[in-house]
Amino acid sequence: QLSEEGATQVFRPVSNSSQILGAVGILQFDVVAHRLKYEYGVDCQFETINVATARWVTGSDKDIEQLKIKAGNNIAIDSAGMLTYLAPSMVNLQLTIERHPQLTFSSTREH
Repeated sequence: QLSEEGATQVFRPVSNSSQILGAVGILQFDVVAHRLKYEYGVDCQFETINVATARWVTGSDKDIEQLKIKAGNNIAIDSAGMLTYLAPSMVNLQLTIERHPQLTFSSTREH
């Protein structure tokens, strides 16, 4: 529900069974923790990970498979089932875009 409200995004890495909560600004994590506790009775803890930005990826199945082979640890599926590249830095993102010019890396997701 919190993700549907737009305050956060939930990503599921293709390489493991973790869930990643993404937000613009650290304050959003405090809001999520507060709401989980007082609306759902759930205590939570967050661990930081090395992600600077997310990009939604589109392209042919073949080209996407190549990206997964080369950068699988940075690939996730968002709550809408869209493929997402989680870049650890802006430099990493730029290099990945240059190495995969046949793919489109969008800063927003189409609904």
